[in-house]
Amino acid sequence: MLTNPAVVDNHLVDFMTSYRVHSADISVLIGPDSLDVLHAVTTQSISNLSDNTCTFASILNSNGRMIDRILIWNLVDQIAIIHLDGCSESTRKLLSKSVSWKQEVKIIPLDSGFSSIWQYDSQVTGEIMSITVSGQVHSCLIDESTLVHLGPNPDINQFSLNLKNDGAISLDIEGLRLYQIMNGIINGEIVRNYQPIPLEVALSNDISFTKGCYTGQEIIARMDARGALSKTLVTFSSTRILDLGNHRIVGGGRVMVLDSINNNGTHYNLGLIHPDIADEGVEFELDEISCSILTKW
Repeated sequence: MLTNPAVVDNHLVDFMTSYRVHSADISVLIGPDSLDVLHAVTTQSISNLSDNTCTFASILNSNGRMIDRILIWNLVDQIAIIHLDGCSESTRKLLSKSVSWKQEVKIIPLDSGFSSIWQYDSQVTGEIMSITVSGQVHSCLIDESTLVHLGPNPDINQFSLNLKNDGAISLDIEGLRLYQIMNGIINGEIVRNYQPIPLEVALSNDISFTKGCYTGQEIIARMDARGALSKTLVTFSSTRILDLGNHRIVGGGRVMVLDSINNNGTHYNLGLIHPDIADEGVEFELDEISCSILTKW
């Protein structure tokens, strides 16, 4: 559980290493056309993704709204995908429909037998998005402080035990939610329930604005051309726990609450709000509930 949040590189983080094991929502693509199929359906340009590197991409519906966010691993002889929790089935169906009769691709679910570990606030340094291999475990530093490890369950379980022995904290579900709220990270439940647009939830790096067509591209291109968003992602505090969904702001405007949690008497929230009132320190009221913006993502 977070104990001493501080702003580091625009992220509210704690300096104690923590981790979470995810034991589902993994797919593997095998075949020479795997990257081409992924390139055609995702927001990212990945047809030439280098061997032993990773990249993030979003999967959108025709309205430009997210149905998944995937971490793509080019493991040379196969392409591994880690999905958001609960979002793998929709992505696999889309991928299966996108494979033409000319393409050679097999899509294999690995929801049992393989797991991933997401290690937060790591002190490990290295090349971001470059894959390293130790035994059966593949590891990738996806930003300056987050490591992701992927491998068979026995190896991942041993890796988890090693982290625990080294003093890392295993996050429970509530601890993971708090970390995500405090660091502006959307999860599978948020995507399934609200289907946000990537540009609204600080995921513009998931998108290539120069690649060819993909589902939802017209909406994304239109928003980018206008250069203005109607909503943006924020972390904010409140004097009470908030119901999820739309709330009317006293004096005008709305906030969409994506998640809300109580941590030692303080309530933290992740939500979407108009950019004009999204700056740090801005205060607003929701039916006698006082709120304050902590950071804009």
